[in-house]
This record gives sequence, C-alpha cells and structure tokens, in this order.
Amino acid sequence: MLRSLPLPPGCAVAATGSLARRELTAYSDIDLILLHPRKKVPTEEEVSALWYPLWDAGERFDYAVRTPEGCGEIVLEDAAAGLALLDLRHICGEEEVSARARQMALKAWRQQISRILDTVVDSATKRWRRAGPVVTMTRPDLKHGRGGLRDLDVIRALALAQVADAPDLHAQRELLLAIRELLHEQVKRNRDILEPEYSADIAAELGYRSRYDLARQLAAAARDVDEALTTTLASARALLNRRRPVARRILSEQRRPLELDVVEAHGHVTLARNPRLDDPGLPLRVAASAVRYGLEIDPATWGRLEQTPPLRDPWLKAHTQDFFAVLSSPEHSRRVVKDLDRHGLWERCVPEWSRVRGILPAEPIHIHTIDEHLLVTVEQCARRSVTVARPDLLLLGALFHDVGKGENRPHEQVGAELVAQMAAKLGFHYQDCSRVQTLVAEHTTLAKLVATRDPSDPDTVDTLLDAVHHDQLTLELLGVLTEADARATGPGVWTRRLERGRDELLRRGLAQLQQLHYVHPSAPMVHAPSELGIHEELEDGFPVLYWRGEHLRQIVRILALCAAKAWNIEATRCIRTKEGCAAEIVVRPTTGSQRIDEADLVQTYRSGVHTVLPEVPPRPCAIFWHESIMEIRTPDHLGVVGEILRVLPETEWIDLNNVGETLILRAALTPPCQRAQIERDVTRALGNS
Repeated sequence: MLRSLPLPPGCAVAATGSLARRELTAYSDIDLILLHPRKKVPTEEEVSALWYPLWDAGERFDYAVRTPEGCGEIVLEDAAAGLALLDLRHICGEEEVSARARQMALKAWRQQISRILDTVVDSATKRWRRAGPVVTMTRPDLKHGRGGLRDLDVIRALALAQVADAPDLHAQRELLLAIRELLHEQVKRNRDILEPEYSADIAAELGYRSRYDLARQLAAAARDVDEALTTTLASARALLNRRRPVARRILSEQRRPLELDVVEAHGHVTLARNPRLDDPGLPLRVAASAVRYGLEIDPATWGRLEQTPPLRDPWLKAHTQDFFAVLSSPEHSRRVVKDLDRHGLWERCVPEWSRVRGILPAEPIHIHTIDEHLLVTVEQCARRSVTVARPDLLLLGALFHDVGKGENRPHEQVGAELVAQMAAKLGFHYQDCSRVQTLVAEHTTLAKLVATRDPSDPDTVDTLLDAVHHDQLTLELLGVLTEADARATGPGVWTRRLERGRDELLRRGLAQLQQLHYVHPSAPMVHAPSELGIHEELEDGFPVLYWRGEHLRQIVRILALCAAKAWNIEATRCIRTKEGCAAEIVVRPTTGSQRIDEADLVQTYRSGVHTVLPEVPPRPCAIFWHESIMEIRTPDHLGVVGEILRVLPETEWIDLNNVGETLILRAALTPPCQRAQIERDVTRALGNS
C-alpha cells in the first residue's frame, strides 16, 4: 500500500521508527515523512490526497512534512526527533531525496554531538525515571525502560556519531523484540509493559520452562544493554573531552581531593595517583564520595577497586560510616549500590544480597524485584532521615527488611536473624542490635494492626508496644519504615486509611512510653587543658581536637579551619566554663595522613588565615524541643556545624554526633529563650527561609 501512494512530483516518502528498523509488529504505529525539495512545496490538497488511502484503511500512523535540509535542522532543535531520523529508510518516490535527507540528518548529528550529548542523556534519564529499569521491574517496560529497546537506539546513535563503538548486542535485541511482538499479540494492542499475567504464555511460546526463566533471561539481556550504554557514554564523553579547546580541557582535568586516596577528575570520582590498593575500605570510600557529591564513578576505577581485599569483621568505625553514607542519599544511593553490585563489590559488604538479587516477589502488588524494592525503601527512608533520632538503624532496617524472603519460614523472622548479624559486624552494641532486629521482625506489624484492628482500642496499642518491647526509638523507626515500605511496594499501597491508622497508633503509643521512659539529656564531658591541641588518644579511630575560648561563637574559627583542611566533623562537645567555654571536636581527615600535626594546627589557627565557613547548600532540617534543650537534625555537609553554632544563642552545653550521615545536635539553651525566633534563625542559616 505504501509504495502505491499518490506522491506529488519530485517527492519521496520515508519511514522512521520500527518500520524503518524492520521491527514492525501487527499493532505498531507507523511513522512516515513526506520529503520534498525546498523549491517544490506540496499543497495541502496533495498532502491530504497522499495520506487518504492509509486513513481509509484504518492504519495508525503519524506523519511529518520536511525538506532534506530541514531534517538536518531538526537535529539542532529537537535531539529526540533528530535521533529518530538516523533510522530513516526510503519507502517510495524519489530515492535521492530520501538519501539526501538521511545524509543531512547524519551530518548534523555528527557535527552537533558535542552540544546535544547532554540533552540526549537528560532525555534518557527522564525516560528511565518514568519507566524504571527492565532488570528490576516486575512489570518491565521493554521499550522505554533502562536496558530496553530505546537504549539500544541510543548506543547505535552514538556509534553513528563516530564517538564510540557499538558492541554486538544482536542477541539481546532479538530477545527484547521477540517478547515485545508476542506481547502485542497477547494484548491485541501496542503495549510494551510486560505484565506478569502474560509472561507465562510468552515464556512457553519462546521455549522457556516458566515465566521466571524468561524473567532471568530478560534481566540478563537488559543488564548487558545497560552496561553497554554506560560504557558507550563514557567513551563518548572521553573522546569529546579530548576534542575540546586546550584551556577548557586543562581546567576540566584538575583533580579535587574528596577523601583519602579518592579524587574528582573529569567530573567523575576516581582514585588518587598512588592509592593504597591493600586498603579494604577503599571501595566504600569511593562509593561514599560518589553519593555525597552526586558524581559518577570513573569506569576505569572499577578494575582497581576489585583488587582490594575484603573487609574484616568487625568493621572499623570509618568503614561503618562510609557504608551508611552510601545508603544516605535519596537521589544517588540506589545508583551507586547498583554500580557496586554490578562489579561484585556490594556482596562483599552485604553477603545476603545474593539471596534476593533479581528475585521476583510472590505478591502481585510489588512493582520491583526484591533487591530493587529494598533499595527503593532505603531511598524513601533517606528522605525522612532527619525525622528520626537514629537514621543509621532506620537505613539498615530498610536494607534488610525483606532479605529473608524465599525461605520456608516467615521472612520477617529470617530477616531479623540476618540483620542482627550485620549489625554486630558494623560494630553496634547489643541494645542497637536488638532494636534493628525488632524493627525487621515487626516491619509488617503496624500495617497489619491498622488493617485488622481498631487503632483507637487500648488493646491494639498494647499489642504494638509489646511488639517493639516498649522501646520509644524502635516505635518511631517502625512508623517511618512502615510508610517507606508501602510507598516502595507500588502505587496505591500507602493509603489515607493506613496513614491515619499509623499516625493514631504512634500518637497513642508514644504518649504512653514518654510517661514511662523520659530521660532528660545530660551535659557532655569535655577536657580541654589549653587553648588548642590534640588529645593523644583517638576516638573510634579519629583524632580529637580540644579548644578553649571566651565565647561560643569564637568556635567558628576552629570550625572554619577544619572545613579548609577538608576534615569531616564526626562529633562536637561544648560546655560553658567559668573562663568561657571549652570544646572537643572529633574530626575525620579526608586527605593525606589520618594523623594531625599539633604544632601546624596551632600555628594555622593563630595565623587567622581561615575564618570564613564554606557556603552550605540548602538542606532539610527538623527541630525538636525537650524543655529548654533543642535538638536539630540535618544532613551532614562541610560547614553545617559552624552555620548552626553561628546563629544559636547562649547555651549551657552542646552535644553533636554524625549518625548515618545525619547531624544530630542537642543544645541546652540558657533560659529564657525565644523558641520561634531560634527556629527561624536555624532554618534560615540552613537555607530554608
């Protein structure tokens, strides 16, 4: 039919999309372009007459009218449309017009690839966010998902731009196309999301024993495509960077220290020039830096990280902190963990991951594989880390809450046993091990009580308190994990009824526990024998500075010095004394030696060179009051401690700890104090005005 269309003189019809790639199914849409020379513009009547046979036949198609030169111009205006033109194939009419159109599109694509590459990547990223990864979705989008057919088109487009080589992915493409074609036949329409109810028939048609075997093969193919795209993009960026002007290239090649043996170069996290590859904590430090700074890890770095030895049990405090840093970002943690897992480094940290990797859950309401569900739950918890007193326990519970699935015992029980082992390995004391074990063992309890009992019934509250062993912290963590788990399961699982029931049970339960267990926070112990120095003994493996001053706000000078030297502040304790105030600051050097030269520290401090705190990007914070004691929780960042202390009024003491990449600061304010004004000052200092 297409070849018999009534074409205007001198014109051609060309196809893009699945028809051009010879991947058309019975239910695919057809994408056509009427191509005409610049001086022979067809009339509206001629265009309508051309398409009427298709309309009369009931064909589903989209069309455009362009000149060959316009095909080149569209690449500059719309990268997605330009990418589609790379597949352009002649159908009928003047073949040289179609050939010129493809030539113009390809020429523009190659000339402009350095300008439009970021646009192509941004478009793909938005598509991935909408559709999710093919590897981990229980209902994968074969076309738009990460690792799907669209990504194969991007790989081919980069190869056509001559900025990267396209690997051989013929078998992976054929599998995706075969599944897609059978899916279209099953659902009788153009739909690319593989629902579980169609998987069994498609698996049988393709010769697989079960839908689970098909899912494994599909995941393997999508993983190959995803890895190939990652490699292809890295190659393209590297080549384009070498083509840039020398001055800009030199600027981009500057290396910025991030952590011990870890630097930023070319916008990626990579290793310093002479890293210690015998350091078992190096992979976690690299991953933590990627999460903290929102950067990709340089592909060339992975091979060297794989040479490092495994971590020894129990972990050092620094390794534990880096582990929670990897889990602490709502935006970057999932990506970095999956990168670690792809290179065999995540299972070193969490051996239990092999139990759930790529496993489909039995419950149909889940939209992700179990491993992906765990990471999405961690992501949800990271968004709420400032609302709890122990974000580290929350993140660990989220990571392990469904690890026990697939056994012949209740998964809550299996997961509780496994998370207790992990908590001990991370160096938690017995009480915290017990809390996170209870959190995993009872992670479904709140939702079950809301669904089957009256939340306002005192017996229901008693049942909940018995489940958490009448521990206030565990109850608070359970409330957050319940919501995160439901939101990560799928749409419609977290409902208004569940939210109201959860809130009612928490309110009643916490009210009872606060009457029984309230403990007034006490002032920290501080030893500062002189104006400034370093204690001989380390604290959890980190140096401890001590300082004295006449006023609390003078501490900003030592905090500015710490920031200038890129020392992370792990804890701060400050008290008022007869002479003024005294403080201890536990720091973690991120570059060079973990030892600090005391003479150099004192000399630098007295020189007054470093007095300005670094700018702190806006960040969430939560503020709580315990009588005159103020508690502030906010994500960690260089300079945050100084910003908070700069705006606080007179205090009797301050106690600050970095817990799971969340700073928790308690300050005993000197009464009387204006709570509302102090809260405004703190939130404004953290960029939330």
